[in-house]
Amino acid sequence: MAGVIPLSLFQVGVETTAGTGVATTRELYPDGTGYLDPGYQKSFHEGAQRGTFSNITHATKMGEAPTIAYRSDSTHGVTFDELVIPGSFLLGAQTGAGTGADKTWTFTPAQTSHAFDTYTINAGDNTQAYEIDYCFATNFSLSAGFDDLTQLSMDLVGQGIAKASADAVAGNNSVKIPSALWTVKYSGSQAGLAGASALSNTLRSWSLDIDTGLRPRWYADGAYGFGQGVASENLGGTLQMTWDHTSDAVTQYDNYVADTVGFFRLKATGPSLGGSTYDAQIDMAVLWEDMEPLGSESDGVTEMLMTGRLVYDATWQNSIVMTVVNSLAALP
Repeated sequence: MAGVIPLSLFQVGVETTAGTGVATTRELYPDGTGYLDPGYQKSFHEGAQRGTFSNITHATKMGEAPTIAYRSDSTHGVTFDELVIPGSFLLGAQTGAGTGADKTWTFTPAQTSHAFDTYTINAGDNTQAYEIDYCFATNFSLSAGFDDLTQLSMDLVGQGIAKASADAVAGNNSVKIPSALWTVKYSGSQAGLAGASALSNTLRSWSLDIDTGLRPRWYADGAYGFGQGVASENLGGTLQMTWDHTSDAVTQYDNYVADTVGFFRLKATGPSLGGSTYDAQIDMAVLWEDMEPLGSESDGVTEMLMTGRLVYDATWQNSIVMTVVNSLAALP
């Protein structure tokens, strides 16, 4: 039987030792196909002059660089439980805190060192599954509108790929994050976010793109895959938001003109869980890079398009912190 989409799979499991494959424990749901590139690097020796116009007779394997361009399915989006996966690339070796059913995860990137987690991934269908080990994200994105589900994208790289048997993993029916649940707060300082009020009738949509700073590093060490993943680049990101053109939006325009750093809290609160609720919170220090005061319109209402860069704040000693309350005590 040919492989079919309804029987396809995408499964992840956090590794105890980077590069040592583990049984996967959780299903994720990518958007369609075309996300897995085995990344076999080959030389076809085109320059070998053989006295004929057709030079290529064979190929030599040079290396392996499997990549996974994960994009969540639009009908599923990302769940509160799944947010710990991108969070683990900001700060590794974390667990959910709390004695009740509600577990709190805090991902505060260290600015002088950077531990991160790696994953084993199984991807395939009813014909064949493929295992990719030592997977981590070089970047990830979260996005939300006002009438859809919150979405997750991750550009993952792995050390090697091999055919494998799919693990028996239960379906993932955890709590989704409707985009309408998100609110935005603004303050002139990170400490002021706690007491700030959520802005009303303002936020239409947002997207956050994070460069984790994690990179694969290859060596002449007897293996085709990369030798290790290293935190060798800057942790950075871009925040894009669309607001109705209100007085709150004009305040951000003034910050844009004056090159004033602002602090934002995106927060989504879900249903009850244990002694609290499902919750996702992202605090950021932002310096506006570009702004279009009359950038778009919908329903006859003008909208401001804002693009900002994450920046380091010396008082806060950070640029981004993500906090999640969900049902997980450990990474999947």
